[in-house]
Amino acid sequence: MNFFTQIEPAPSGILLHTDSRITALGSCFAQVIGQRLAYYKWPVVLNPLGVLFHPLALHDLIKRALLLDEFTENDLFDYKGRYSILALHGQYSSQDPKTLLTQANSDLKILRDGLTKATHLLITLGTAWAYQKSENDLLVGNCHKLPGSLFNKKLLCVAEIQEAVAQIIGLMAQYNAEAQLIFSVSPVRHTKDGLVQNSLGKAHLITGLHAALNQVNKEPSAPKYFPAYELMMDQLRDYRFYKSDLIHPNDQGEEVVWDFFKDHWIEPELEAVLGQIQSIQQGLAHRPLNPDSQEHRNFVMQLKKRIQNLQRQYPHMTFD
Repeated sequence: MNFFTQIEPAPSGILLHTDSRITALGSCFAQVIGQRLAYYKWPVVLNPLGVLFHPLALHDLIKRALLLDEFTENDLFDYKGRYSILALHGQYSSQDPKTLLTQANSDLKILRDGLTKATHLLITLGTAWAYQKSENDLLVGNCHKLPGSLFNKKLLCVAEIQEAVAQIIGLMAQYNAEAQLIFSVSPVRHTKDGLVQNSLGKAHLITGLHAALNQVNKEPSAPKYFPAYELMMDQLRDYRFYKSDLIHPNDQGEEVVWDFFKDHWIEPELEAVLGQIQSIQQGLAHRPLNPDSQEHRNFVMQLKKRIQNLQRQYPHMTFD
């Protein structure tokens, strides 16, 4: 008896090798796959300017990074002496505007480098709900916990989402045509919007995203869709796969999604290498009862030898 509805994977396209370079952007679910890839020693550029949730904010950031259109004083929002860059995550807020701009522009260069050198670009869309500044209807990436009276809430229409995704695809084709783009929709529900509104937002995201992907799906290296949303909503439709907030996937849920990604997006012959890396990582995380014992010194020596052997095969791998 089968207790799960199985997701049928689409052809994955270009598989990850040990020399693949990954950039992961978007909602917090991009963090899950990005952190797993970094754990297994892929070079990963992971949301260097913080988490962003809606596709127009992601498009604007990607475009700005590729054009190296640096942030200026015009991008700062001053509220009672604290400056924020509303296009970015809430971490870009400070009482020192010069330091804030310096940090944002430094991180922008990291993103540009990640986008232009990536072999794989993972983009996770979180919601179709966005916020506009009340004074001029300018869309923001994050409200920075500022008073709600400064913003109006907006549901992005399917056409806006389709256009934003299409423009991301076009920009990457122009600046890094070799990169394989992988899009997904985050399964994390935005319950603050209300469950009905969350479902409406996800429906807009999925429809707009697939409309954009269908425009280019005949090309061999066309962007692909990774079914993170469907895995959690259908294959794992049980709250035992969620954290206590009943919103975010727990470790078990994340592991299932990671296994699906690994099985369909990573070269199968790397399974043994991933096993070696995991064993080394577990060894590095080990905390001995007696660090001065001969037994522990022998353990450390053997661990160093295993790392050195792996690094001879894959010099780019570094371990703390």
